[in-house]
Amino acid sequence: MKLFRDAAITVVCLLLGIILSVQYRSVKINNTVAVYEQQRVNDLITDLLREQENNEQLQKRIDDLQKDLENLRTGTNSENETIQELRKDIEELEILAGLKTVKGAGIIVTIDSMGLSPVDDSHILTVLNELKATDVQALAVNDERIIATTEVRRAGSYMMVNGRKLLPPYIIKAIADPEKLENSLTIMAGVVDTLKYYDIKVDIKQDENVIIPAVRDDGTVLRYDLLEPVH
Repeated sequence: MKLFRDAAITVVCLLLGIILSVQYRSVKINNTVAVYEQQRVNDLITDLLREQENNEQLQKRIDDLQKDLENLRTGTNSENETIQELRKDIEELEILAGLKTVKGAGIIVTIDSMGLSPVDDSHILTVLNELKATDVQALAVNDERIIATTEVRRAGSYMMVNGRKLLPPYIIKAIADPEKLENSLTIMAGVVDTLKYYDIKVDIKQDENVIIPAVRDDGTVLRYDLLEPVH
C-alpha cells in the first residue's frame, strides 16, 4: 500500500511539474508576443507621426514655391532677390541630386562577416532600404554617395557601388534623426537580428557630424545625355 501511495505521489508530482513547465512556457511566449506586438504598435504610431510631419514639410515647400512663382510672374521681387532665390533653389536641387558634400547628425553602420560566408549585396540593400524608409536624407557606402541610379551588387569578394570596387568592412553613413535611424535597424526581429542569423555583424554608432561626400560628377555615375525634358 505504501509503495502504491509513493508511486501515486510521484506521478502526481511529475504531472504537476509538466503542467507548471507548460504554463511557464506559455506565459513566456505570450509575454514575448505581447512585447513584440507593443513594439510594432509603437513603430506604427511613430511612422504615422513621421508621415504627418513629412506632409507638413512638403506642403510648406509647395507654398514657398508657389509664392516664388507668383513673385516671378508679377515682378514683385527685385532682380537681386530673384537671383538669390534662384541660387538657393539650385543649391537645394544639387543637394537632392547628391552633387554637394553634406553633413549632419546621423549614424555610421559597419557591416562585416563573422563567419565563412561573405557579406552579400542583399545584406547591404536590406540596410539601405530600411534607412530609406526612415526618411534618411543622404546615404553613402564606403563614401560612395547613394543616388537614384546607384547599383549595389556583389562581384566575387568585393561589392560594386557606382562602378567602383569596394572591399569589406562596408561602412554605411546616413544623415537623419540618429535615434530613429538606429531604432529602425535594431527593432526586435528586424534588420540587425536577421543579419546575425547569416553570421553578419552590424555595428551602429550615432554621430552628430556625419559627412557624406558628393557623388562623382565625371560622367561615370550621372548620365543624362539621352534625356530630354518634357514641356
